[in-house]
Amino acid sequence: MTKPSRILLRLCSAVLAVLLLGSGFAWQQWTAFKREQGIVRLDWDGLRLSPSGLSVRLLSYEQATTEGLHLTLQADDASLQLSGLLRPLPARSLHVARLELNVQSLPQKAERQPSPPVLDSYRQSIAWLPQQLNIADLQLTLPCASGHCDERGALQLRHAGDSLLPLDGRLDLNRNEHQLSLIIAAQRPDVAGSLVEATLLIDGQPRMETRSRLDSSADALQWSGTLSMGSLPEAPWLLDWLAEWSNRASPALPDMPSDMRLGAGWALSWPPVQEATFDWRDSTGELRLSALLPVPWPVIGLGELQGEFDLAAHGRNGVWLPSELNAALKLKPAPTLLASVPTQLHPTQLHIGIEPIDAERSPGHLPVQLKLDAEGDSTLTLLARLQLTTTPPYALGIEQAQLQLQGSELQLDGLSLQGLDAELGFSGQIDLERIELQLLESSHIALARASSGELAASQLRVDLPEPLHLQVEHHRMRPTFWRARGKAALRLGRLAHPQLLAQGWRWSAELDADATHASGSGPLSNDAGLALDLDLDKRWSGPLQVNGKLQEIFLRAGNPLAGSLTAWPASLELNSGRLQGSGNLTLPEDANVVSARLTLEARGLAGIFDRAELAGLDAQLAANLERNRLQVDLAEVRLAQLNPGFTIGPLRLQGQYQANIEQPTRGRVSWIAAETEIFGGRFWLQPSEIDLSAPSQKLSARLQGLQLDELLKAYPTEGLSGDGILDGRFDIQRSARGLSVNQGQLAAREPGVLRFRSPKIEALGQSNPAMKLVTEALHDFHYDLLSSDVRYDERGKLNLGLRLNGRNPALEGGRPINFSINLEEDIPALLTSLQLSDRVSETIQRRVQERLQ
Repeated sequence: MTKPSRILLRLCSAVLAVLLLGSGFAWQQWTAFKREQGIVRLDWDGLRLSPSGLSVRLLSYEQATTEGLHLTLQADDASLQLSGLLRPLPARSLHVARLELNVQSLPQKAERQPSPPVLDSYRQSIAWLPQQLNIADLQLTLPCASGHCDERGALQLRHAGDSLLPLDGRLDLNRNEHQLSLIIAAQRPDVAGSLVEATLLIDGQPRMETRSRLDSSADALQWSGTLSMGSLPEAPWLLDWLAEWSNRASPALPDMPSDMRLGAGWALSWPPVQEATFDWRDSTGELRLSALLPVPWPVIGLGELQGEFDLAAHGRNGVWLPSELNAALKLKPAPTLLASVPTQLHPTQLHIGIEPIDAERSPGHLPVQLKLDAEGDSTLTLLARLQLTTTPPYALGIEQAQLQLQGSELQLDGLSLQGLDAELGFSGQIDLERIELQLLESSHIALARASSGELAASQLRVDLPEPLHLQVEHHRMRPTFWRARGKAALRLGRLAHPQLLAQGWRWSAELDADATHASGSGPLSNDAGLALDLDLDKRWSGPLQVNGKLQEIFLRAGNPLAGSLTAWPASLELNSGRLQGSGNLTLPEDANVVSARLTLEARGLAGIFDRAELAGLDAQLAANLERNRLQVDLAEVRLAQLNPGFTIGPLRLQGQYQANIEQPTRGRVSWIAAETEIFGGRFWLQPSEIDLSAPSQKLSARLQGLQLDELLKAYPTEGLSGDGILDGRFDIQRSARGLSVNQGQLAAREPGVLRFRSPKIEALGQSNPAMKLVTEALHDFHYDLLSSDVRYDERGKLNLGLRLNGRNPALEGGRPINFSINLEEDIPALLTSLQLSDRVSETIQRRVQERLQ
């Protein structure tokens, strides 16, 4: 191989390598571009290239972006003519025989505020438009309110090229036998301005025309124009067409009137354009709009509008205020317009009336009378006099405003309201940065019934003893601040709950609410005389805090707790002493982890519990509920006297109770002190702890220093007396059947005397020599030993195995005598006999008699 041949071979190899590398790089860039743009498919068939352009028989395209845009496109017999390969844009022409565009979903709306449009971006987009565009058959499937809507028509466009103007375009849409056409003509009357004229044809007849002019200079951007629309006899089928896009059934129309009209005129300007951007909110100028709509017309995002209105407005630096306003409208709101309003309050139709008050008008002020009526399941009427200040500082004054709202039934997040009747009077002032409203004393809200879960209230009414103030401050650079303050009087004719006795309640509250929390504080009372100082505080993103303080109760004047709580024992009557307490409750948003604290103090309580009299009860109790765990601490409980038929006391108890709130009676009881004085002696339980969830519990009890003479005085047996000191110990068992003692011991501490003189026993001894000896010995028995086994069963039967060793000095020279006596006593029957005597109050005697009957 010659040297030139080798050089040529190497050169070809290098060129081939470069081409391969370039192709690989181009393919990599194309793949990355498709991935970034979400291009799923791009196919073509019948592609032809020529120096003047290209054509394709079939083109298919599909795009699905991460922002939510999903569309497919198919073009048949498309031909693109270029001005030249070196200067392809704008293209000379684009002709498409058939174009089918299916937009399945649109990009999701951005949460941030959109940036102002850039004029250069419009110019760059226009540069892509061919000078001539012709789509003979255009088929569109687009998202709409009813899902997806199909349209079919044709598109023609022609413009001058780089300068764009003059421009002519026509869009035809066909529906059944009808056609809607939009014709646009734009030209440049001078270097800095452009003139655009548009006409809407319906079945070939002009129905709407608009003419606008746009002028730009170094000083400002100005836009002015007019729009007019006359009669519309095609309204019936046009409304059917629009109903698909608004997802609302078109109204049944009578013969269409011919006096429908719509007119608008505007003259707007913007400050000098900076960085080729402009913002509609910075516009200044004049705007006038008038309309007569004899039948309901769908307005996207608003609903169906009917009636007439005239509006003239003036804008300055983006602030637009009406200078003339007159309206009489009916509106059937779109569901999206009232998405944040409870469903039962959605009106089926709104009547809006605005009339100027010419007699009070002064320069720079626009006084109007507003009337708003809402029809539906709930009715609303608003009457107000408005005073609009149309010159700086801009403001809206509200005078003599009256709002009436009535609803039969409402459901608000688990709260059911029935028979709503509200009448609110208010006034205030609104400007660009502040809203100040006063809810007047004449305002009230009434409900026939309100319920949530187990809580139900009827005849509810809220009144304002003084104006309630609402303040709102808003600024573009700061979060909106609002606050409502005032007093409210809440009355409930009847409040029912499983834990409460149904009755009336009243709360006079000082209210304070803002963007972070709401609070209310004031006295709460009910018909039974219960009075609390109540404080509520709710963080919008946190728990509800409830703090209450029980006003001191003097039980001699009555017991409001017994008249308020269903859990108050019917057998407990307190008629003397004082009670006071306080507590707090924390209720989280999910209401699953409730925490609460309660303290209660009692001084000198006296009364009756079941069949026993109480006197001199002092107690300090502290209860704590945390994470479903209940703990009750008895710092100290002292009872001066308990009388179930005989006197016991004073009693003393100090201990603690813990349980799960789901099973409050199956917890653990512990105590460090549980004792009482009885018949001159001391009876106590050893410090211990028991589990109430177990089948049975064992207690260890002690008795020390019981005076035998006092015990015998209380025992209802004629002729029995004696003296001595008794001590004992008892192992007590508690079960579901009751209390029992299996192994109890009772013994006299030292020798003593027993005397028993009973005519019945002595009569029995006259016929029985053995019994005669016993009765004579017990006339004056000096014992050296007195002891007994003690057994007590769940039925209340007491068995004593009594052993007596001693003598009677007057009998047989005082020889020793030993007795073994088994005694049985029915303790419930014994207590009953004691409680039927004059040892207890008449109330206890009556209760015992009622139970016996």
